[in-house]
Parts: sequence; C-alpha cells; structure tokens
Amino acid sequence: MTTLPLNPLFIQKAREIKLLLTDVDGVMTDGTLSFFTDAQGVTREIKNFESLDGMGLLYLSYCGLQTGIVSKGASNTLEFWAKQLGMRYLFYNTSVKHRVLDYLLTKTGIRPEEIAFIGDDLIDVGLLRRVGLPLAVANSVPEAKQVALYTSPLHGGHAAVRDIAEQILRIRGQWDRVVADNASGAFQNPQCELCIVKGL
Repeated sequence: MTTLPLNPLFIQKAREIKLLLTDVDGVMTDGTLSFFTDAQGVTREIKNFESLDGMGLLYLSYCGLQTGIVSKGASNTLEFWAKQLGMRYLFYNTSVKHRVLDYLLTKTGIRPEEIAFIGDDLIDVGLLRRVGLPLAVANSVPEAKQVALYTSPLHGGHAAVRDIAEQILRIRGQWDRVVADNASGAFQNPQCELCIVKGL
C-alpha cells in the first residue's frame, strides 16, 4: 500500500461512496489478451487475475460496499470471477461506459456521486468524469490519470485494485475489522446475487 499523502478530496469521496465499479483489462489484469481454440473449434479467452485484487474486492463487499465490473468485452470468465468475488453488477459489451450511471440511477437509485470507478484507458474517461470517485492505476493513460482523485502506484494485474480497496477501507475506518476478522477466522466471503447487464 502506498504511503504517499492522499488528496483530501479522495478522502472525502471515499467516505461517501456506496458502489465501486472497475474496468477489467489493464486494471484487474495486466492487459494481455490470450486466446485458445478448444476441441470444438471455438476460440476462447484466458484472463489472468491477481488474487490480492480479488481479496480486496471481497473485503469491500464484506464491509458493505457493492462492487461491479464494467467492460467493453465479454467472456464466461468475467461472470465466473464476478460471482466468486461476491459482486453485485456485471456490465459487459458496454461500448459507452457512462451509460451504466443512468441504469443504476433508474434501477437502484444509486447516484453518480456515490459511485467509484477504476479505469485505465480512453474508453473509461467518460465514466471517470461522471462518478464521484474516479480512480486509476499506474499504467493508465494520462487522460485517465488527469481525472483520477487517486492513482495507484501499482500496475493493473499487479495488486492495484487491492491497493485502492485498502486505501478506501482505511479511510472509512474499516480496515482494522478486516484484519481482525481474518486473524480470528470470522471473515466469510460475502454472497450476493449477480446482476448481469449486456450491451449498454
């Protein structure tokens, strides 16, 4: 976890959010795309996720924050991983990412200012500009970093999401509970019904 001074606005917004959304490629992964063709001749994608990122997202859910994915791509792997992490939302085949804000406001009442989003590329900037807490990773393009209130010093796929999750939970005064419950064995993986939305 970084020890650099934090932006006071990041601290303020971290206390106010109800939902953290994240991009996948370049944020939850290192951005590498790997494919193989199975015995039936179907081309499938392989994604490599960092386990520390997964635990960070579980910790957020455990402490009452909803989490979700917003991705331009699609794969069965995303659905599997989102369910493993107790996520509430999976938005995929999402070519205009800020459209998820209208969906969330209409369906759930969650306002843009109550949402955090981690992005790394130009396709993420529209959503980054509209959420209450825009976040980036070390390998993000300059346009994303310029908008972000916090940029992890770590790269996507190398525990950047975990760093962000820990920063948020420390600010909210919930990190000590996570540590204590892991040490005592009280920690349980949160369970949540996954809402899947395609093609916004």
